[in-house]
Amino acid sequence: MMKRMLLVILPMVLASWVWSSPPENLPVLHGKVTYPVLQELMGGCSLRCAFSWETLGGTPLEPAPELCDDDATTGWMAPTEWKDSPIIFRLPKKLPADCRDTPLYGISIANGKIQSLQDFRSFARAKRITISVNHKAIARLQLDDTWKWQDFHFSDILLNQGDVISLTIDEIYPGSHSQQPVITEIVLQGGH
Repeated sequence: MMKRMLLVILPMVLASWVWSSPPENLPVLHGKVTYPVLQELMGGCSLRCAFSWETLGGTPLEPAPELCDDDATTGWMAPTEWKDSPIIFRLPKKLPADCRDTPLYGISIANGKIQSLQDFRSFARAKRITISVNHKAIARLQLDDTWKWQDFHFSDILLNQGDVISLTIDEIYPGSHSQQPVITEIVLQGGH
């Protein structure tokens, strides 16, 4: 009886694991490390020039406005169980006609808690992130362990109303105090 039950349950477990795991053949993108994350340099043109979106993070999903607030002094901390805990950017269900097929061509990340060098080292930082659009994994982002901006670029993805962009932290740089990764800011690049 137990053997028969295992024969029934095991394929279902394996199927759910395969379905939820991103494909192994995803391209790995290495970011270009640019300038320091300074409050004076926050803001500017990005996908937000086209429209706004709802930002959520964690499990369960909760509002995470600090990820896109143009403030170098705030940051989002992943929950204790950060593995498979997503960051979600949910586009509005209604967009003006001129915002349809808006290109997303990159993402900029200020990784870690960037208030002091001690804070940066104390908290974990994202090392590898999987980016998905509408539940389809498109790439893995390989981040450097730096508190400078990291820019990632990819082929245009045309966004439309109701689309969902998600980031999942797959691996971290350990912190000396906390293993919960912190991200100061995420900028979705596109719209032009």
